[in-house]
Amino acid sequence: MIRKLLEFWSQENSLTALLVVLIVDIFVLVPITGGGMVIGLIADIIFLLILLAGFTSMARRKSVRTFFLVFVALAAITHSAWVLFSLKFLAGWNFLFSTIAVMSMLVVTLRMVYQDGPVTAHRIRGAIAAYLLISMVFAKIYALIHHFLPASFNMPQMLAEFVAKGEESFYYFSIVTLTTVGFGDITAVAPIARSFVMTEALIGQLYPAILLARLVSLSVSAKTKE
Repeated sequence: MIRKLLEFWSQENSLTALLVVLIVDIFVLVPITGGGMVIGLIADIIFLLILLAGFTSMARRKSVRTFFLVFVALAAITHSAWVLFSLKFLAGWNFLFSTIAVMSMLVVTLRMVYQDGPVTAHRIRGAIAAYLLISMVFAKIYALIHHFLPASFNMPQMLAEFVAKGEESFYYFSIVTLTTVGFGDITAVAPIARSFVMTEALIGQLYPAILLARLVSLSVSAKTKE
């Protein structure tokens, strides 16, 4: 069963599965749990296990695969201990390890999406999944900044209470920033926070224009060779 799972994540249709998982995690589970411990923890652990399986199959080099798998495992351990036992000193490590884990998944996803060959529907969905992974990476970066610099963001008191329990509110803020909607209910104050916000907003504009155009060029190139 484990072998079949790993084989699945090494194929292009795994990109579609990854997109479904991200949509459920970001747009369904995170808003519903609202910082709830049990469901939130289960959702996070399942997502980390999917990262673990996906990265094991997608990454080509054993050294790179081993390096990032360590961070996935550390993210799972620190997150579980932080939530279950309220070990506040692990919060910063949790945000750091989980950020690296998601970044690694983003890298291997982009590699699968933009490899040579015909552009399939799975690869297009993978590009969308990579877009959501970018928002997740920045959400965790914001949570890390907020952990060490609590005054980095201005936000309503109700949102501040949720942020104290995890990075759920920063998922919302990251999506709003990436799409450059900017409702203004959460604003960056500290210079380092503003730098990352500006970077994410810029990526949100350039990603569809440049990387999706790359998919089109790959598709045209594949048809030309045929």
